[in-house]
Amino acid sequence: MKNSFMRKGIISVVISLVLTMLLTANVFAATTYLVKDGAFQNSGFINAGEAKDGTITGPGNWTQLNLGDSNADAPYLHIIVKAEGGDTAAAQIAVSDTYTFNLTDLGVTLNGEYQDAVLPVADQGITTLGWLNFMGLDGGSVTYTIKDVFLSDEANSSLAVSEAADTTNQAEEPVKDVPKTGENTTIILAEVLCLIGFAAGAIVLRKKSRA
Repeated sequence: MKNSFMRKGIISVVISLVLTMLLTANVFAATTYLVKDGAFQNSGFINAGEAKDGTITGPGNWTQLNLGDSNADAPYLHIIVKAEGGDTAAAQIAVSDTYTFNLTDLGVTLNGEYQDAVLPVADQGITTLGWLNFMGLDGGSVTYTIKDVFLSDEANSSLAVSEAADTTNQAEEPVKDVPKTGENTTIILAEVLCLIGFAAGAIVLRKKSRA
């Protein structure tokens, strides 16, 4: 009888651990960073432009990044970007020499504030991310600034959530940095469930050992 209760306690702990692992994997699978705070997270590199103050900057007519032939294993490529110095209506981003996105067609008009340009790469049959070209603007007066590049299952702008939070709490000082996309409270809940599972298993084992 005692062994039976011990097995049940151990099984509950194992189940909690498995659930935690699955939830954690889902959280991190939702967002894959290729560039974060101006730094490549893979074998990518800057071909035209320069690293500067946690970003990548380059001329409006040709700023080129190599994304290391990463797999486009999510339908949307998010690019946290801004452009300053002149007219930005003709801003374009070409992906892997396969398709050129006109940002105005995506509802994005660049300015001096960071915006999330969401490129539906899956819709264009893009499966590999090689060259990423920022172009279409005056190279003598306009400068692109890229902060983050990441793949996501979500099409919604990663900046929209932060902006909504700011409007509901005017007393707080505005966040100056670009929000860390992909953060999720699910992992916290998963850790709590894991702790509960451990506690329950320990209590069962202790009570049955005294019986």
